[in-house]
Amino acid sequence: MSIRTYRATAIIAAGETTATAYTSNIKGKILKIGINYPANTCTVDVDSQDEAHSQKILDLAADNTDKTVYPRVALHDYTGTAIDLSDTEGGDTAMYGYFVVNGRLKLSLASGTAADSVTIQVDVEE
Repeated sequence: MSIRTYRATAIIAAGETTATAYTSNIKGKILKIGINYPANTCTVDVDSQDEAHSQKILDLAADNTDKTVYPRVALHDYTGTAIDLSDTEGGDTAMYGYFVVNGRLKLSLASGTAADSVTIQVDVEE
């Protein structure tokens, strides 16, 4: 097991309110994502790219506070049914695992201010 860090920075151009940037190719489990926000508020999305179906990994509404998040995805069985602990623990508690990515990540900014930038730092177990 090795852990590698990937980065992407999106900068909003003059006269615009949106921006997009991509990481290099990633193959592994996403452990955490650090987000470095500008002083102004903007919306940040992170999605996988280059896969059969993109995965929504982060969807952060208007914010301007730097943070680190540990995104997880609900697990499914071979039929596509969500797995929960109801059979073994007597409740309806969903089970979660790491996002597994084989491709780039797309960083999208919306509702931002010109010249603002957001950087993500993604730690991946390869």
